[in-house]
Amino acid sequence: MKMTLLPSNFISNKLIKKVSESVVAVNLGRYYIKGIIAKDGKIIDCFIERNSDLAKTLKKLWADKKISAKKVKVSVKDPSCLVRCFPFPRMDKKKISQALYYELNKFIPFAPEEVYFDHFILKELSAKESIILIAVAKKEFIEGILNTFKEASIKVSTISLDSICLVNILLANHSESKDIDSCLLDIGYDFSTMTILDKGIPVLTRDVKIGTKDIFEVISRINNLDMAAIEKWVMDPANNEKFLESAQESFSAICKEMKSSFDYFEVNKGGHIDKVFLSGGLASAGGIAEVFSEHLDAPAVILKAIPDRYKDAEKIFSDKKLNLSQEEFSVSFGLLV
Repeated sequence: MKMTLLPSNFISNKLIKKVSESVVAVNLGRYYIKGIIAKDGKIIDCFIERNSDLAKTLKKLWADKKISAKKVKVSVKDPSCLVRCFPFPRMDKKKISQALYYELNKFIPFAPEEVYFDHFILKELSAKESIILIAVAKKEFIEGILNTFKEASIKVSTISLDSICLVNILLANHSESKDIDSCLLDIGYDFSTMTILDKGIPVLTRDVKIGTKDIFEVISRINNLDMAAIEKWVMDPANNEKFLESAQESFSAICKEMKSSFDYFEVNKGGHIDKVFLSGGLASAGGIAEVFSEHLDAPAVILKAIPDRYKDAEKIFSDKKLNLSQEEFSVSFGLLV
């Protein structure tokens, strides 16, 4: 899905028209800024930095990495951003945006004039009806991001949402997802987000209130560890058993919320979730997939992050000096597929 959430007077190229063009795909997380630098159709570098002073961090990254790319794609995740899927009358594509604007208050809790939005036609149901996906973000939030990048002398060409980028990666890297009913869970820092797909078509996206920060706080309390040391401790295989035991209640709470959405899907669609895909940095911690499989009564696997067209990028993540996991960059890759 190619979508962008930018002001209407903002000139933007949604597609990378030439593989020879350079592009930076930035995942603007609450805790980390993660990015991939592509040139000549190949991934040449990546970066991950704490998101403390965004403008200052961006300036430093662009200077350190000597980034000159004119195309900068950004993905965000925030409570002020929403994704909705629903049936909508078929009409001329040029008229859809205008028609959706006047119907937005039926689908979102914000006034239409308060948001930027884009849409994507997921499926034609009949001669009279389509399934539409809309991505919405509060103007104040988007303009704040654009102003910060502008302060760092960086022009943004596209803004998308993490959940959409992850669906792009799922469909690109897991062909089986187009034939089954599945759920994609992104374990974010402040909160998590799940998307249920009906044979590869998104039908429901919602936030789950528990995130990595909550899990880290529990582990910190139980194991008497400083929060600054938690991430390294969790990723150490020697602590795997302790980690899973300490986080058991948190994972159980996440799965309980997910199950309520599974039940809604099964009642309304008559299907059953066949597979769960996990993404986010915490997903790379050993044993998490098995925990979710047990709680959800469905096989859970880690979402493959790197598309086949960029498979050469694996050598970047195999460099032990970087101490990076591919799962950290799923959203960034989703901006490039």
